[in-house]
Amino acid sequence: MVWGSVSQNHQTELVVIAGNFNSVRLQGRPPPSLQAHPDMTLQHDDATMHTARSVHDMNVSVLPWPAKSPDLNPIEHIWDLSDRRVRAIPPRNVQELQGALVEEWGNISQQELASLVQSMRRRFTGVLNATGGHTRY
Repeated sequence: MVWGSVSQNHQTELVVIAGNFNSVRLQGRPPPSLQAHPDMTLQHDDATMHTARSVHDMNVSVLPWPAKSPDLNPIEHIWDLSDRRVRAIPPRNVQELQGALVEEWGNISQQELASLVQSMRRRFTGVLNATGGHTRY
């Protein structure tokens, strides 16, 4: 499991987490990326781990996001990009995988981040025009 966050002008370090990461493991503490940047607004997918009371008690600003909505979070594209880059030279074990993920995370350019964040208006417009149906995003 890994945790990282991005914005148009910033990306946090990628944190590798051994085992499952759930609301119990959070123990009322925001992940390191949110601790370092308390002014960030978290956009998440409404997974149970993200919506648990212990997460709400952390006083983290969360973007309102409707249930069963299209997944338009730009970080999904970052995960996909990282996955494709890591698979180009497949790691042989967990340690190599962790190292490759951290390395590729660090290789994501500021231009790529800005482009993804700036594409949000087009993504939202596409979903609205498709009345929630399939889009190219």
